[in-house]
Amino acid sequence: MDADRHEIELSALAESLKGISRIVGVTANFAVTEKYVQHKDALAIRVITRAPEAKCFEIMAWVKWAAEQPLISATLATLLASLITYIVSKAVNNREEMRHLRGALEAAIKELGHRDQPVVDRLLTTIDKMADALKPAVKQAVAPVGETAATLTIGDAAGRRMATVGVAEKAAIMADEPLEVGDERTYHVLITELDMETGGCKVAFLDEPNSRYPGRITDPAFALPNNVYATAMAARRDISVRAKATLKDGEIDRLYISNTQP
Repeated sequence: MDADRHEIELSALAESLKGISRIVGVTANFAVTEKYVQHKDALAIRVITRAPEAKCFEIMAWVKWAAEQPLISATLATLLASLITYIVSKAVNNREEMRHLRGALEAAIKELGHRDQPVVDRLLTTIDKMADALKPAVKQAVAPVGETAATLTIGDAAGRRMATVGVAEKAAIMADEPLEVGDERTYHVLITELDMETGGCKVAFLDEPNSRYPGRITDPAFALPNNVYATAMAARRDISVRAKATLKDGEIDRLYISNTQP
């Protein structure tokens, strides 16, 4: 999308940075003080940024208080990474990832010196409340996804990915009713409808020929003339695709197609 050309739509970027600033600020303040504070003026830390590198929309953020405490900064960084990933996973409703991260959060809290399990449990309960309250900020953070950038990735200074949100994950975050995102897998589909402007489509699975599921093609190759999706639909030929499905009550709600399989 636009980001492939080192460009990004300005209002979407502004909305995203506003959400990310709130997520990082609230979670970093909790990591440092063990207090859940909602109001910016009451935070004990500051979140700052510096100019990005040329031809890059990787925005670096620093938590000023934690960066100035070298003895515990590594432990705080580990806790903060787990907190942010947990908050995004909860917004996506990724239950498997949440279970894994809850163990990482508990370990990070104990690393800070808390051995009393009731105290640890109280802090974990606070984290859940914080994650629910930060859902609007997560919605702001993912504003560019599917509009001007294909994905949003949050990582640490070492380049490790903490959370990646694509179009399917954004759909789950923005949904009024709870959706889950399935793992990417191969589907064999027949494309029955296709919007050449938006990539919106309807597909039928080979084992369910009378059913139709809405979908969206996010593959950059879709922008090319006579792409495989358009020619397959015109020929009424089934194709194999890699896709993620959003699920409602365990059933497919929509399919997000990222590329084709031979």
